[in-house]
Amino acid sequence: MRVIIVGRDKETIAPLVDKLTTEDFEVIVVENSVGVLSFIKKKSIQFLLADSNYLVSYTLSKQVLSRCPLARLIVLASRPSLVGMSEAISAGLADYFPRRYEYFDEVVHIAISERARLMRWQRTFLLDAPMPLEDDAVKG
Repeated sequence: MRVIIVGRDKETIAPLVDKLTTEDFEVIVVENSVGVLSFIKKKSIQFLLADSNYLVSYTLSKQVLSRCPLARLIVLASRPSLVGMSEAISAGLADYFPRRYEYFDEVVHIAISERARLMRWQRTFLLDAPMPLEDDAVKG
């Protein structure tokens, strides 16, 4: 599954890239919304991690969801604030984290959980096989 991370602060993002790659995600780092839009014209994504300015102010979230409707959008706020979180929630974004190392494990956990959910849907609807119970998903 593909994850796009928007950001120029490669030193800050590098540990998150490593954690996601270790969990078998394909990670693409782009510098701005133009990079995201250019990528999704060619391939779909399942996750987009970006600052709230990109997702809310530049309406990147709407553009991404129009091409990749099942994508999970996660805010990694370079300057977290209550106002920023409020705007993100108002725009329909459920995940809001400061762009700091201490929060990266939680971001990875969300991506892993979402991947499992998407795989259950794929199995059910594309392969016409029953969805495994939560216990079965953990075992297998």
